[in-house]
Amino acid sequence: MASGWDAHSDQDSRFDFEGQDPALWRHLPRLVDGVTKAAISDATQLVALYQYHSSEPEVDNTLLKNLTGVSDPSVPCQLVFGVGQDQSRLPPKVGTDEHSYDLGLSFNKLLLAPTVYLKCTFLRVLEEGRPHTAVLEWHFNDYNGPDTGITDYVHDDPTAVISFTAGPATCSGLNKLERAKKQLCDQDAEIFCVLKSFLAQGRHAVKLKLKGHSLSLEARCELDKVRSRLPSGNGVLLPTIGAVEYAAFGDKSDRVHCARDGMLSPADTLSPITKHPMVPLGCTNTFITVKEAGVQLAYSAVASEAEAREATKLWAQVYHSARVFPLGTFAVLAVRFEKFDKLGSAKGELHYRLPKEMGASIVFKDRRSGMSVKVKTILIGNVAELPPHDAFFHIISESAEYFGTDDMVSVGRGPECFDVKIEPGYNSATYASQLATVAQLQLPENRRWHGILLNQVHDAIEIIDLTQPKEAEATIAPHVRHQADVWLKNWMAWNGEQLAVIEGIKVAKGGTILVMGPAGTGKTLLQEALSIYFYLLGFHVLALAPANSNVDHLAVQLGRIEEREKLPSALKFIRMYPSVRDFVPKEDGDATELDPIPAKHSLVQFYDLLSAIDDRETDQQTARKYGLAQAVLHAAENHTHVLQRCLRSSTGNARGEAVNAWELLREFIAKWSHGGTDRESLRSGCDDQIMAQYRMAYAQCRAHLIGGNRFMLATTGNARASELVQHWYSTESEWNMKRLGVVVFVDEAAKDVEVNVWSGVVCEQWASGVRGVVMFGDDKQLKPTNTCSRGKINFNAFNDRLDIPLPCRLVDEGFPHYRLLEQRRMHQDLSRFPNREFYKGKLRDGAGTDLSLDARLPGLSKALKTVVAEHGSHSFDESRLYKAEATDADIRLHWVEVKGDRVRHPGTKSLCVREHVQVFFKMILPRLIECFRQMGKRVDEHVMVICAYTYAVSLRISVVEGRQLRADTLQLHEYLDGIRKMLRHNDQLTTADMPQVLTVDASQGREASMVVFDGSCQHSDCMGFVNDDARCNVAITRAKEVFWVIGGAMNSRRVENSHRKPATLAKYKHELTLMGKCHRFA
Repeated sequence: MASGWDAHSDQDSRFDFEGQDPALWRHLPRLVDGVTKAAISDATQLVALYQYHSSEPEVDNTLLKNLTGVSDPSVPCQLVFGVGQDQSRLPPKVGTDEHSYDLGLSFNKLLLAPTVYLKCTFLRVLEEGRPHTAVLEWHFNDYNGPDTGITDYVHDDPTAVISFTAGPATCSGLNKLERAKKQLCDQDAEIFCVLKSFLAQGRHAVKLKLKGHSLSLEARCELDKVRSRLPSGNGVLLPTIGAVEYAAFGDKSDRVHCARDGMLSPADTLSPITKHPMVPLGCTNTFITVKEAGVQLAYSAVASEAEAREATKLWAQVYHSARVFPLGTFAVLAVRFEKFDKLGSAKGELHYRLPKEMGASIVFKDRRSGMSVKVKTILIGNVAELPPHDAFFHIISESAEYFGTDDMVSVGRGPECFDVKIEPGYNSATYASQLATVAQLQLPENRRWHGILLNQVHDAIEIIDLTQPKEAEATIAPHVRHQADVWLKNWMAWNGEQLAVIEGIKVAKGGTILVMGPAGTGKTLLQEALSIYFYLLGFHVLALAPANSNVDHLAVQLGRIEEREKLPSALKFIRMYPSVRDFVPKEDGDATELDPIPAKHSLVQFYDLLSAIDDRETDQQTARKYGLAQAVLHAAENHTHVLQRCLRSSTGNARGEAVNAWELLREFIAKWSHGGTDRESLRSGCDDQIMAQYRMAYAQCRAHLIGGNRFMLATTGNARASELVQHWYSTESEWNMKRLGVVVFVDEAAKDVEVNVWSGVVCEQWASGVRGVVMFGDDKQLKPTNTCSRGKINFNAFNDRLDIPLPCRLVDEGFPHYRLLEQRRMHQDLSRFPNREFYKGKLRDGAGTDLSLDARLPGLSKALKTVVAEHGSHSFDESRLYKAEATDADIRLHWVEVKGDRVRHPGTKSLCVREHVQVFFKMILPRLIECFRQMGKRVDEHVMVICAYTYAVSLRISVVEGRQLRADTLQLHEYLDGIRKMLRHNDQLTTADMPQVLTVDASQGREASMVVFDGSCQHSDCMGFVNDDARCNVAITRAKEVFWVIGGAMNSRRVENSHRKPATLAKYKHELTLMGKCHRFA
């Protein structure tokens, strides 16, 4: 076994380079298995990529870079037209300032999908202060069918001319020029037309005159190494010339194979002659081909999943300690991690975090009998009611009564710890969905989306009226359309930008609408209105968002509209939560057609229904009331549905004669609700066949509601949930539901990885019926969460692809979109700084943003003045003066300066300043509780604490749906402990008196009347990722009325750093200090 990352095996047969150019692959034998650090084998799932900073004397790093990305330097050149005296060149001269553009020749991705790369820099067309660039690429291979690749390629060294014939070029950067071509100068317009001409169908003769005299000798030598390996060169021809593009990832020219159990392993991609170079590869806003899109989208997901899976295997190799706690119907195992190996070297261990979704079998011993017990669980993250632990697992195969009695497992439910062995299930539903989405996206049936996917030429994309039916022969009655149109027009006093979006749904480029805008500009209102509008027209509507909190917020808002407003027709929607059946591994002894039903029946398949039964009162206060389990429960108890059919097993086989599935389900619900012996009979005393019938009846009742509903809400990761794919938008005869088409909405689309955004658009069940997709987001705020390692250790060659969201790359490339710039969330005093810093002063304050704090929340201004006067003043006179003279503007924005020390959590490496937390709980929160109680309002509905660092952060997922503290939020243990202590020591307080606590990332899409931001910052030169403008933007723009920051003096910790440009948060503090809005709290 190798001893470190530098270990390698030159004896591996797959690295036998006989007959090949060894300079291309000399770095590969240095690579090792990312887990074992041994030589790469067929069992290897993860490879630590070769890094260019590696000091390998035998590896030519410069050559490797030039062959895997855009070769450097770019050679100045001219396009040559005609011959002899009729010859002309563009630009006529090189190296002068007589012309408004420059041309530069390079090569791109020569070891993957080789192209000639021509870049045109428009010197007078500026974009954010930089010259705009456009690129043409001619492919050495037939990338899009016969006669599309380069032939007759010649590099004549004496004349410095490259000539060839090729099919249509692929491009980037031309769309923005197309939209601004009327403003181009004559020279720019001329070259722009020439570049566009190379995109036309047919063969094109291309001649380029190189002007490389200005290059250094060293640069010329490096470029000669590249040219020698191309046609007409004097070296060994690159193996990729004439091969299928991205051949290492499959031999199909138009797509890459995508199936969960059929993805190529690292060893597979190293076996062909055209090998995977195993280096970090660049990703851009465009894809040159559909296959390139498939490779990058699929294998970025493969590497990300493999990294998470292998890290989890290392974590699961050791015993951890746990305690069991009752929580409603089921019990929770609270786990503390013992020491375990992590991915990475001894000096560079990578931080480990559990997957967001995971099922696991957990094994432990019954103390009394000494027998091993195995239970099925799902990872639920932090449980607010319980003491902090590293992870929480909800036991779903047994009820809470299974623990701690004489007749059941005696692990106890007290503080005792016991050892557990965790066996994770590696069937991530999100990962499976991503691969299935890529597979569907590449198919000819989804060709209509390829123009948007490639993002090269927008002019050729069709304009679509989203309000017209997609299904053949389907129609919308005139009176139905009229009612919907009137409702949409009159529902809100829309501003001009919002009206443009509403009118734009009839002229959607490629059936795609992009709506970008900062917080508070009405994106959510538009989504609510448009989704209801399409529902009223008769379309099926699928509303998606990356996070459960975003989807829940939409569900609550739609529920309020349904309850409070009179709509032309009834609004019925279902919130699809992740189902345990999508990510819990199959249970040992589960009933199948071949295996007998176990003596002790599993409750796994009924998990969400049983939770809904036991928690129906608390569910009514949250978005869970709109969930599928709650809808099934309501329909069953109210006898609203009848389904007289043969029951079907999970494999689709009919069982017995036709029965009313709803009647069977009511029988099961009644037994469970009675409790006692009736409930226990469902576990052990019930006839095997009856229990199987209950399972099938529940599954068919769920299918009945899904198939009979036109409006579904889900996360993008759950858009391909098995039940949705099987039953939603089925044929009209299946559930007697008319089909016009599907309109997909994606909120916070700029915060999600691209493949997830496509998941609801190209799902095979309804892809043919999709009329269009409407995406909302803010390209100035957080981008997708990428948990892959990066830096010295990197396992994902396409890591950058996970950082580029679909809406942002479309906008950057000039795709038509709408910008909302009138904000109505923040008081105008709060909006000034983010408007100037992040939005270039383009935001406008809408109506109502100038109201006083007392007009909004009477008494809050006085309470906040008291806090500052009592704790931020240094004398009685100063305190009295502040109370008397502080204005509304003084108290809305404030920096609470606290001196403290940043401490780092030993496991997560995240930071915390405990003095900040203490000031909040001792000096700020008590006054807020008193004030909001006097107003008759809840603190948890008006106050939010945003923390920059997780510091042992845990995720509170709504699948627990707990029972006292219930919120889909990320909660910091330091603040969570403070809340728990206050509730424990003062029985007069309730959870309504406690604020929401979220990280910056979790707060995007949320808002509160007052926000307290704890950035864990003391010095301006030690800010960590709080220095990121996107995170700072999110934190600053969550507050509607009051925004306070708890932080240090924000001076430079080191004198040598004092001259650096200040971070945004440090600049904010400086401004507040100058305005007298900063006070030091002792």
